Amino acid sequence: MKKYKPLFDKLYWIIFIPTIILVVGLTVVAAFDTVALITIIPVDLFIIYFFISPLFGYVELRENSLFIRYGLILKKEIPYSSIRELVRDRRFYANSMMSLKNAFDHVNIKYNKFDLTCVSVVNNDEFIKEVNERIKKAPTEIL
Repeated sequence: MKKYKPLFDKLYWIIFIPTIILVVGLTVVAAFDTVALITIIPVDLFIIYFFISPLFGYVELRENSLFIRYGLILKKEIPYSSIRELVRDRRFYANSMMSLKNAFDHVNIKYNKFDLTCVSVVNNDEFIKEVNERIKKAPTEIL
């Protein structure tokens, strides 16, 4: 099993740090009003989860499948035999809603018939090379 850590672009940190400062500042201001505090705490928790969750993501190459941990809760396991294509891409946005994408450079993983996910790992070239080797070794599915 080989683990790949996520890649974080400078833009992620440029957005992350001021947002956390703003959230903490608004919570401190709202602490003087009970009604405002009750409504702002769930919003704060969601924003903090949204920004902190990718820090716990990773991609793991297992014996028969690619395991992707998107954050604290979400995860996916993709068998090598179902992966159709790996495409390196450089865009601000991801093609899929569910992705481990924290940088401009990412890899689109096309699997099954129409499924797609994106990952940003520290070394995309090595990742693509190793996954392609494992795809070749994987037994093919009989339809």
